[in-house]
Amino acid sequence: MMTSANSCARCLNLLLPVTLLLCLFHPPAAAVETDQFLVWDVELRDSSEALNRFFNDEILGILETRNNSIEQTCKCPDLAEDIFHHFFKKRRMSRLKKFLRNSDEVEMYPDRSLSNYRYRNMSIYRDMTFPYVIPMSRTVRVGDVYFGIDKFGHMFGFGSRYYRRYRRHVQYGATEQEAIKRIVRYGILTEKLLVGEYLDGVFSHADLEANFQGFMLSRDLCEGDDPYLVITGNKWNLTRPIDLRIYITPDFDESYNLSHWWADRKREVLPILREEYSEKLRSPQVQERFRRYRERQPSESKKLIDAYFEKKGEQPQMSQSLSAFDAPPGGVPIEYMQPASE
Repeated sequence: MMTSANSCARCLNLLLPVTLLLCLFHPPAAAVETDQFLVWDVELRDSSEALNRFFNDEILGILETRNNSIEQTCKCPDLAEDIFHHFFKKRRMSRLKKFLRNSDEVEMYPDRSLSNYRYRNMSIYRDMTFPYVIPMSRTVRVGDVYFGIDKFGHMFGFGSRYYRRYRRHVQYGATEQEAIKRIVRYGILTEKLLVGEYLDGVFSHADLEANFQGFMLSRDLCEGDDPYLVITGNKWNLTRPIDLRIYITPDFDESYNLSHWWADRKREVLPILREEYSEKLRSPQVQERFRRYRERQPSESKKLIDAYFEKKGEQPQMSQSLSAFDAPPGGVPIEYMQPASE
């Protein structure tokens, strides 16, 4: 009969190689979470003007450097990858996040005076679940969308990976739709295994949306009838300013496009949502924000992810949403995630 000690040792022997493999490809520091439930009763200043100005100025600087270099000619997808790499090399080297953290034109919540420790203790991730230690990302507003600045890491990190994989699939004969379906499935796999569910107990649907929108931006830089980047003679030009509001969708907001949780993380987060946010969901401010969100159609990625879980016979977002909880006495049940308006 196997003793308890032997059983634990066997489990550790099985988990160790898996843990080492995960750390090799994506170190635990890559997992960052955010909490938009905290801003349900907060109106932040729209940072889109400052963000767009910084973003486009940086791209113009990249193009000027490229045009003045000896090797200024290159394929557009390679230039697009260089641009993405400029904005995000790795989590601790993100120019966009640094700009957002330090700009006086950008309002975030919680503000810069609050420590990360106090922020986490306010959030739905306040309970420390072994072995998960979650760094927290603050919320900003761009257009009407409230989201964590960690999403820029996904846009420019995974967005670039999506685009490389998409081009490779198309090169080997996949149709556009087949290639998109494959990169979305790749994103689901990484969110399960490497940067989300198995790493910190959180499967972030909003992270996957940011991945996909980064891909869309990367593709729009070079492809289509009116790409952002064109070469005239041997000089690259930006045909028009890029408005990031096009690519920052309501599904970046993790209180709207819900994450789903598992194991101890699920057991700790759901009671907090039930006790602290069931009533707030019914507030006019939250409902008006979500009404504006629903005016935008869901992305192709969102549709494919929903179809993926439906095919598996699962509805992890709805089963853990506030609308799945019992309505309070006298309260009226409310649909949490209504379909986008036609």
